[in-house]
Amino acid sequence: MIADFITIYPKSDLPYQHTLKFNLKVDGLPYIGSFILVKENAAKYIFGGSIANGNYTARYLPEYPSLPSFSLLIFKDGRIYSSELIKPDKAIVHDIAISTSGGGGAPSGDPATITGKVERVLDNQAEPTARQLVAIEHKPDGSWSVTGNTTSNAETGSYTLEVLTEGGDTFVLAIDEYGVPFTATASVVQGDLIHPTVPNGHVYRVEIGGTLPATEPEWWIDTGTTHTRTIEGDITLRAIPFYRPLAHGPIKAEPTL
Repeated sequence: MIADFITIYPKSDLPYQHTLKFNLKVDGLPYIGSFILVKENAAKYIFGGSIANGNYTARYLPEYPSLPSFSLLIFKDGRIYSSELIKPDKAIVHDIAISTSGGGGAPSGDPATITGKVERVLDNQAEPTARQLVAIEHKPDGSWSVTGNTTSNAETGSYTLEVLTEGGDTFVLAIDEYGVPFTATASVVQGDLIHPTVPNGHVYRVEIGGTLPATEPEWWIDTGTTHTRTIEGDITLRAIPFYRPLAHGPIKAEPTL
């Protein structure tokens, strides 16, 4: 039996714009990799593809009663990064830039400050602690942006975040220091932090430095009694639990006058 399959696409002269053309640069270079489009304020998958040289045309997008905006999501080093909101248009080729060091791009907006204090609970007692802090704003247009970062004071737990705000809601994330990934034969010194290439919920602080082995050791976890271990090369490491980031918010940043 022979069957013919016919696929019917939307006509190109329909009033709804089914096409989205764009040039994408990530950290200033043409992007090579996968992407997806999601609908504004819905986190709904619309379209996906693979880009070879930074240029792409997404055709035959689904039709909506009113023309929505989309965010372009890309994947790099195991993380997801988003573009600003864009609208499909047959006549426009969008130039899109994504920065992996600043969310959807460089921070923008009005200067403002956020103050607070970070504490950890140890033996049912709260005590000040140092944590890396990142401010993320949910902007009025629905997009997200990293607006500032700092580290809380180890002795008092206090911090002041200098941010750039566009008047949206801000969330402050407290993040444990993650260190650097294990690198074969790398030199390490006392105090360095290393994490396994396959996460196991722990990081490892160097107690006695030296040269790391050619292959990763058999990582261990802190069971309450087994804290340190000496690996090949007489390097001693201490296992430290890596706690998931905690968020505080939403809050409004106070404008700097």
